[in-house]
Amino acid sequence: MLHLLLADLPLSAPAFARLLTEPGLPATAALCRQAVVLEQEAPRDDAQAAWLTPAERWLLHALRLPGDEAEQAPWARLAALADGVSEVFPEDQPLGLLTPAHLRLGRDSLSLTDPNALDLTVDEAQQLFAAIEPLFDGAGWRLRWVTPLRWYAAHPSLREVVTAGAARAQGRNVAAWMPGGPAARPWRQLLTEVQMTWQHHPVNEAREQRGLPDVNTLWLHGCGPLPPDWCSPMRLAEPDQHLSDPALEAALRGLALRPGAGALSRLHFLDAQDILSGDPVAGLRQLDAQLAAALQQELERDAGARLTLAGEHRWRTLQIRRPHGWKFWQRTELLQLCNGL
Repeated sequence: MLHLLLADLPLSAPAFARLLTEPGLPATAALCRQAVVLEQEAPRDDAQAAWLTPAERWLLHALRLPGDEAEQAPWARLAALADGVSEVFPEDQPLGLLTPAHLRLGRDSLSLTDPNALDLTVDEAQQLFAAIEPLFDGAGWRLRWVTPLRWYAAHPSLREVVTAGAARAQGRNVAAWMPGGPAARPWRQLLTEVQMTWQHHPVNEAREQRGLPDVNTLWLHGCGPLPPDWCSPMRLAEPDQHLSDPALEAALRGLALRPGAGALSRLHFLDAQDILSGDPVAGLRQLDAQLAAALQQELERDAGARLTLAGEHRWRTLQIRRPHGWKFWQRTELLQLCNGL
């Protein structure tokens, strides 16, 4: 069965709410007219402050992974499988993902910008990595470089460190999203040294001369444990699918390396924020076309599909079956299905 995840719907934005009404998602709405709510996350008082996004919380639920209550996700462990570096880090060693990023100083706060917007080259990333590797080694950490925006760090202190992904903190005051508490003290101390080392690094000075933002921080996330006997009930429907979050993309590719027994559900991930980031109207048309095409293809091949809508507060999973015109009394509006998310 195909399971579509429509993640990060910006439902609280008035402009998006208007777009959902007109032009809306007409092709998708037509296929969802007889949709049934299969399950949904209970309302959470702390949803705005939760470390994991609703999409991440649904993934933990659907993948039968621990962590939705502790707010820890094993994205680093899964991504390490996909990147072929899992053997470098023993399974009992806590592992985290590191993303080079830029903190922008505002009037009264620091905000995290989109790491993808750095356009960090391989050469730049390798130079910045080489400059701080001795700091990690000297502090008893293990560090590994894989891509410009995906590094790994291992240290016993990460076992209790709760983190948020870059997408969760992006564009917001990072004070609420930085790892805190006694367990994060070794990381905060090390991060301060990293920031001092990079402050006048030739790579950053050259970037500033070209009018580019400097790389002035590392974003830590995905430190949750992966049970040694865990097997995935899902795999990506398109293994080469590109996501705006390269760390989560690698983690989802790692699902195929821990397959469960029998037929696996296929997961198609759609990032609403990424699709709508340019021209919202054109993005909505693109989103409608992609959703409807995937649903229609699955309905023609199988009896049904599942669609999970993940907003800013919680998630809701729908069972989609072939519409029957004679069941005229069964009519569910897509906009209603998005309410409360």
